[in-house]
Amino acid sequence: MLSKKIQNLTLELKKIGRGIKKLRFFKFTDLRRIFRVFSFREKVVVGLLFALLLSDLVFLGTNFYIGKTKVVPAYGGTYSEGELGQPRYINPLLAQSQSDKDLSKLVYAGLYKYDPNGNFVPDLAESDLKISTDQKQYTVKLKSGLKWQDGKPINADDVVFTIQLLQNPDYKSPLRKLWQNIQTKKIDDLTITFTNPDISAPFLTNLTLGILPAHIWSGIAANNFYFAKENLEPVGSGAYFIKEISKSVSGDIRTITLNSWSNYYSGRPYIDVVVLKFYTDYESMLSGFHTKEVDAIGFIPFDKKIFVDMNRSNIQVSKIPVYQYQALFFNLSKSSKVLGDLTVRSALAQSIDRNAFIQDVYSGLALPAETPILPGQLGYTSTTISFNPNAAETALDKAGWVKNAQTGMRAKGNVALKFTITTNDFVLNVKSAENLQQQWKKIGADITVTVVPTSELENNYLRNRNFESLLFAESTGYDPDPFVFWHSSQSANPGFNIAQYKNTTIDKLITQARSTFDKTQRSSDYNQFQNIFIQDLPAIILDQSVFVYETRPNVQGLSLKYLANPEDRFYDISHWYVSTKRSWK
Repeated sequence: MLSKKIQNLTLELKKIGRGIKKLRFFKFTDLRRIFRVFSFREKVVVGLLFALLLSDLVFLGTNFYIGKTKVVPAYGGTYSEGELGQPRYINPLLAQSQSDKDLSKLVYAGLYKYDPNGNFVPDLAESDLKISTDQKQYTVKLKSGLKWQDGKPINADDVVFTIQLLQNPDYKSPLRKLWQNIQTKKIDDLTITFTNPDISAPFLTNLTLGILPAHIWSGIAANNFYFAKENLEPVGSGAYFIKEISKSVSGDIRTITLNSWSNYYSGRPYIDVVVLKFYTDYESMLSGFHTKEVDAIGFIPFDKKIFVDMNRSNIQVSKIPVYQYQALFFNLSKSSKVLGDLTVRSALAQSIDRNAFIQDVYSGLALPAETPILPGQLGYTSTTISFNPNAAETALDKAGWVKNAQTGMRAKGNVALKFTITTNDFVLNVKSAENLQQQWKKIGADITVTVVPTSELENNYLRNRNFESLLFAESTGYDPDPFVFWHSSQSANPGFNIAQYKNTTIDKLITQARSTFDKTQRSSDYNQFQNIFIQDLPAIILDQSVFVYETRPNVQGLSLKYLANPEDRFYDISHWYVSTKRSWK
């Protein structure tokens, strides 16, 4: 019986063999004949063996595919982000609100830009800036073949038009002062020169300005510049163009939908659609993120308290350093026997626990800072004011500032170690001042906190330098040039040297650094500036702001390391992605 089965099986296998050799002879009915030879138990065993073989083949094939391929960005998808307020001027010459600046960065491109590492790199320009021997003339050549989003060519006329319009006082651009002494000249269709009466390395930052299309804006008169429909229907040369604006019944803008521009000079952006959704306040924007109305929100926790749950598994939280610092400025022009004493200022600086300060005030959403030159900026050098309250108290004792055993407060003769911190009514500024008040009480300093409305702070205290110490924030930009904040010529209003700090060596270093394009020289000057600043302490730099970016896990490609302004995050948006695919390695 067994030999009979073997003979039948052999015959069937031969048929299958012939069928495989000559597929035209193969019939699936032959497989059924084989199974008729087996008993039920044998069929079960063969079936299980076949299933195991199939699963192994699938497993091995999958592992082979995964091992030989990698996940890469894919074109497509939609990215949405929450924005605060209402857009009005999607125009780089007029944009002042954050939503206007964000949209302008998405729609318009400049001659140059700052990459995710904070480096000055070409945008519409073909190559690095050419600087003349006297360092006063800058030559820019545009990339060839550039197009506006309506298909018209971009040329030097557009650049000259944009700058001349900006310089015209009738158009009332807030950026006019930055360009008022610059001569702009067309050399040929793709080449432009800018001539500056002075050598000014910080001026280069201005070349990131978005360029307007002359064929769109040349027919718009100055008195209609702010009211032109083109401010909400822009034609730019950036990575995205505005596809649709959705409004409420009352006329408020709810969403703006932007599509990727396939002819963008650096290539089609990965994300096809970007949607910005506008909210009236931080709380509703945060709620919109948590209810998945939007994929991301971003903010600098400066004037509002935003609660971020850092432990949520379904979000990514990025803390991107911003070139902005908060400081306590001492009024050095007043004949104060307290704050005029360097020993007192040094003791105050030594007795601040910055880590505790940042945790208490910002819930950890800030970075320690000690000088006006911040990490990532040209010339930054690491300096440390050690947290050492015992050393601070010892120094005060030696200088004659004696602690009263009953009150715990110090005095030198009949002069109490007492002064006032003035700040505005922003929530975090108030909390910062109160934190310093508590920390300094431990070393015997009696601090009074005066909180005033923002408008009153500027008009009654800042302009007239009417304060003992002032808690305030300053934004420096990508170039660290400290001229407007720390040069003695800027001590009076409208200058921003609000401490009225005067040091001839500092003045020389600042002037020298901004009057050359030699990075080595500038870096050396700023190193010396920081060392002298730490010795003199005209202010105590408390912390560096961060841009907090909350995104869904599928939002990938963000590689930002530093920002001068929140809108700069979009400079690299063409490389972000929300869709992926596998590609052979």
